[in-house]
Amino acid sequence: MLNYTRAYASFAVKAAIAPEVPHNAGSFRPVHVTAPRGSVLNCEPPAPVASRHLVGHFLPSLLFTALRPALPGRLLAQSADALWMTVWRGRQPETGATAEEDPYTLTVFQAGGAGARATKDGLNTTGFPTGVRAAPTEVVETLTPLVQRRRELRTDSGGPGRQRGGLGQVTEVECRVAGPWTVNGNVDRTLFPAAGAEGGGPGAAGSFTTAEGAELPRKSLVLLDAGDAVLLRLPGGGGYGDPFTRDPARVRADVADGYVSIEAARRDYGVAITYTGPPDALVRPPASYTIDERETARLRGPGRVPGD
Repeated sequence: MLNYTRAYASFAVKAAIAPEVPHNAGSFRPVHVTAPRGSVLNCEPPAPVASRHLVGHFLPSLLFTALRPALPGRLLAQSADALWMTVWRGRQPETGATAEEDPYTLTVFQAGGAGARATKDGLNTTGFPTGVRAAPTEVVETLTPLVQRRRELRTDSGGPGRQRGGLGQVTEVECRVAGPWTVNGNVDRTLFPAAGAEGGGPGAAGSFTTAEGAELPRKSLVLLDAGDAVLLRLPGGGGYGDPFTRDPARVRADVADGYVSIEAARRDYGVAITYTGPPDALVRPPASYTIDERETARLRGPGRVPGD
């Protein structure tokens, strides 16, 4: 595990201080990484480390938070960090065999939102520090009997800020084969969301539940039956800067894109937005949303703070 700790700690220091320097032995030589023996960052046999990414991927956000006072305006807010790795098992369709006789095992990686930067919004559904994105739905459904009933950006999951945090995603998974199937959800940031920076708000925490909302055990084998569905709501990245200083036109664009709800625009950004188009319209262009300038000025007036 210490090698994993060294890798991601060294990456974080280099990305913070000298991102333009090429990756080579010399660029990492000045960085020295230690961790107490026997700790979660320096495990000893026989400690299990197959899911070490759930720990290691948090290191860049941790170090960026520590280094931010010395490097103002350069480091992004905290991200969803750890990739969500789900392992699905069952039997192949139309063979009549049991899961033991004709099994499939599929490991799926998904990413939440990246933290906002000082001058740009965070990236949606893009892992940091890994940069990994998920496999297309068509690939998953071709290789296995799994069906993704929903796969969409998660509205309001990006932390509010002058620069908005990247959005997480929502995926609902079912199995089209009768009989038992299982999932092991190696997921994180379900209890502690990604923190914002320089006055930005936190991203939304993740959740791992049934489609009806019953919480499922994380990092454990979950037994499922035919007709069950699993809902994964991935966390968002933290925001950067005071959200009440975000350009109202950008907030309106976020609402039109489905990134931010009308309610969150008012609550988190102090921007009063009204939808003026047909109530049953499936396509709602930006022109169908208007900003109430007077109400926005009142919401953003002296003494007001985000969330009031």
